[in-house]
Amino acid sequence: MPTERTTSGRGARIVTVEEATAEALVWQSRVRLGAALFAALLVIARFVGDHEAVAAERALAALAVYAGVVWLSARLIRPDGAPQWAVWALTALDVATILVVTGLSALPPDYPQALLAGFGAMVFAEFTHGRRVALGVIWGVVAGYLLLIRGVTGAPTHALEWAPQLVSLALFTATSVAFISLYGSYKERLEMIVELFRRAEEGEFDREYPIGAGSPADAVTMVGRAYNRVRSQLANLVLTDPLSGCLNRRGLEQNLTREIARAVRTGKEIALLAMDIDHFKAVNDTLGPLAGDAVIQEVGEVLREIKRGGDVLARIGGDEFALLLPETGAAGAFRVATRIRDEVRAHKFHAVGSRVPVTVSIGLVSDRVTDENVAHDLHSRADEALYAAKESGRDRVMIWNANMRAFVLTHTAETPAPARPSAGFPPRTE
Repeated sequence: MPTERTTSGRGARIVTVEEATAEALVWQSRVRLGAALFAALLVIARFVGDHEAVAAERALAALAVYAGVVWLSARLIRPDGAPQWAVWALTALDVATILVVTGLSALPPDYPQALLAGFGAMVFAEFTHGRRVALGVIWGVVAGYLLLIRGVTGAPTHALEWAPQLVSLALFTATSVAFISLYGSYKERLEMIVELFRRAEEGEFDREYPIGAGSPADAVTMVGRAYNRVRSQLANLVLTDPLSGCLNRRGLEQNLTREIARAVRTGKEIALLAMDIDHFKAVNDTLGPLAGDAVIQEVGEVLREIKRGGDVLARIGGDEFALLLPETGAAGAFRVATRIRDEVRAHKFHAVGSRVPVTVSIGLVSDRVTDENVAHDLHSRADEALYAAKESGRDRVMIWNANMRAFVLTHTAETPAPARPSAGFPPRTE
């Protein structure tokens, strides 16, 4: 069943189409009752001073029946859902009431007023229920109007000629269809912008609003252009760690998901480096948190200078960094990790000078994947290799292997959860 996602103060929830329809019909009942009251006032004004206005009484009776049905339907609609046929039934009631009241209260030369009221009903249907129901209103008005004028064409009094009435019908139909077409395009483009902002809220900025040579220069296009202009700035705000200048964890996960999918398609290897600044707590305790922040900034600069164009660098928390290396095997990833270790060791950190040495420990995992659901395994195995590097003396690089989990288990006091098997990421055996 189709659903639409809505948000409330407590978060997101799923609202079914039936529930949304019920809510819309209850709201529309108030609009319909207001329209019925307005039509009744027009009928009364039309027949003021006419003591033989039997037609007015009939028209008011028809409006009273319409209002009663609308009121009763609003009471019968359940909050948990309304069927689609209720939409069509009430819309048909709108069209029938317009034509009946027009036939009872207006003189034949005034019958085109029904087309004006029908246009209002079509707009109401398009705004609330969409294109299919609006088209149904158009064809209902056209068919009903033909029946309405059939009995008075050629009559001795107030005769209507077919040609002018057909012209009026053609104008009504063309105007209505043009409105639906233009408004449908407007609504679709608005929904596209809403989707772009929804994706931006989730940290996805890979799409931009399409603006072609023939795009209309209206308010929606202006909003789309504004979104395209700020898209990169929004991506930086949402996906970038402001301290180190690297991506944050969200940015890493998005790129990791994309690169894993590509590795599965191409059969290429993929590598992930987990890095941790050694004795970072000593930097904060000895020199203060501002010096620690400066060290993180400088480490980020060193890493950005080393990484290749297609690599993905992120600070994933505290003094922890990660480097994703697409299409890279264990040997190539080890060379990159070794260079990082050496560059950080040799770097002159302005914030600490020679008072506290700054080095990094690096855990490395690399393999050829066949399953897109291996992000968890990549992270956990890189973390195991990082833990082994730190337990082995720090300032070194460790490559994950099948025996490393046993090494980690023997060097930690916790009892970790059992390893989750992964069909797409087989254990390394060397």
